[in-house]
Amino acid sequence: MSNEMAERDAPDAAASIEKVLIAGDLKSLSEAERVSYYGRVCQSLGLNPLTQPFEYITLGGKLKLYARKDATDQLRKLHGVSVLKLEHRCENGLYVVTAVGQDRTGRQDTSTGAVWVDGLEREAAANAVMKAETKAKRRLTLSLCGLGMLDEVEVDSGVELQPMP
Repeated sequence: MSNEMAERDAPDAAASIEKVLIAGDLKSLSEAERVSYYGRVCQSLGLNPLTQPFEYITLGGKLKLYARKDATDQLRKLHGVSVLKLEHRCENGLYVVTAVGQDRTGRQDTSTGAVWVDGLEREAAANAVMKAETKAKRRLTLSLCGLGMLDEVEVDSGVELQPMP
C-alpha cells in the first residue's frame, strides 16, 4: 500500500474506531476488524470466545454486541456473583422474576425480568417462566459486573440478531 493510500485510509480508520468506541456501532468495521474487536472484548472481560458469549444485533440501525447467557454464566463465575434469592409473581398478564444477588465483595443488587404469559399454554408458558428467570439473572449479573450491555428488553423490541461471520 502506498503512503498516499495509507494517509487517505487513516481518517477512515479513525472514524471507524470512533464509531465503535463512542457510538457503539460496529457496522463500519470490516469483518476482520469485527472479529478482532470481538476477541478483544472477550479478552478484556476474561471470557472464552470459543463459547460464543456474544452475538451481533442490529439496534436503531447500529450493529452492536449482545451478551448471551453464556457470557453472563462465565461472568458470574469470574466475579463471584451469587444469586441469593429469586422471587416469582404474576401480575396483569406478566410473569415477573426478581433476582437478588451479590458479588464476592458483598455488593448487592436486584434486577427484574418480566415476560407476557397471558394466554400462553403448556410449553410456551413453561418457556416464558424460564425466560423471565434468565432475564432477571442476566440483568443482575451485568449490573453487578458493571457492564452496561444490552438486555433482553432491548432485544425483544424488534432487534435483529446477526450471525457471527
